[in-house]
Amino acid sequence: MLQKTLGRILGCALLLYGGAAPAFTLIPPEQIAPSNTITDATTLATQVQPIAGAIRAQLFSLRRLQSSRKVAQSSPVLVASASGNGRRDFDYLAAAGGDASGPGSGGSGDTESLWISTAANSLENDFSRTAFYGATHNLVAGFDLTRSARYVLGVAVGHEASNFTTTFNIGNEKTRGYNVSPYFAYLLSDAWSVDLSAGYGEYDTRQSRTLATGPLTTVGVDSKFSSTREFVSTNLNYVSGWGNWTLTSSLGALAAKRKYDAYAESSGGTAVAGASQRIEQWNLLGEAAYGRGAAETFLGLAYDKTREPLKVQFATGEQPANDADSVLLTAGWRYFAKGLTANFVFSKRLAQDQVNEYGFSMMIRVDL
Repeated sequence: MLQKTLGRILGCALLLYGGAAPAFTLIPPEQIAPSNTITDATTLATQVQPIAGAIRAQLFSLRRLQSSRKVAQSSPVLVASASGNGRRDFDYLAAAGGDASGPGSGGSGDTESLWISTAANSLENDFSRTAFYGATHNLVAGFDLTRSARYVLGVAVGHEASNFTTTFNIGNEKTRGYNVSPYFAYLLSDAWSVDLSAGYGEYDTRQSRTLATGPLTTVGVDSKFSSTREFVSTNLNYVSGWGNWTLTSSLGALAAKRKYDAYAESSGGTAVAGASQRIEQWNLLGEAAYGRGAAETFLGLAYDKTREPLKVQFATGEQPANDADSVLLTAGWRYFAKGLTANFVFSKRLAQDQVNEYGFSMMIRVDL
């Protein structure tokens, strides 16, 4: 009991003395910690990946294998033209109005497209000292120009909303904001392509927690602050196929940075200095899709490895897992029509202690 009491006193002193230090290096006893000082270490990747993933998903959904068994590559640029019979005869550059342009096809391959994506990801941390649960919702819309059957330029804008119940401090956290994300892709060959996307967003967060003021009394402590977030993502992609099967592999990297302003909690709380945090990840993805008619189903696995992950550390007692790697399992269905592509995906994050994540996303793309 004495050790626990001393730990709490030490934690309070560190919180007051270390107000100018990043909140991610040492977290005092969780009952006196503002919500974001603990949730931020887990949620940065969770909030960035749906945006980068929405752009990536609309690129992947256009990859097709034609009946001639030539590789179809639209990531997000083009497919190889081919002659033959069957359902895949209508494969074309980014579903471009029936113009089956590609390397050596002689077509221009120019098109403009609009797409919209929505994603919901539920997140739960079940470690008692950092426990919280909730969801992140993203709505992203994009416009891109495909030129010369070789490259594409596009931009996406989105709205994001996150809601978490922070059981570790009997509180909650709500974030709202907007982001803009330009992207570019280039076809290296019929099978290989590279893409690059970046993003910038501004967000407002409101949070509350419950602070004990006596043996049987508590007080609610509120706060609000603004933050900005940036990211960059790049992928090298390869597509191959056998019959009705299309196999896609990708090696990618993602870096993100979040910076938030200093803020002061309401009466009974404390002052928290501004800080920033950064993550760097690389990922390896593999996907197998089987197509019949104008649709295909697919199953994918993505391994994510974080370099020097953000860590929550307490002064004393049991520590959270702070996993550096995880595996994302995806399963879904795509539909292809002339000038229209639709994509529906379910996901589950695996191999991560204390954190559970489920997601669903859908995307629709229309050529102009």
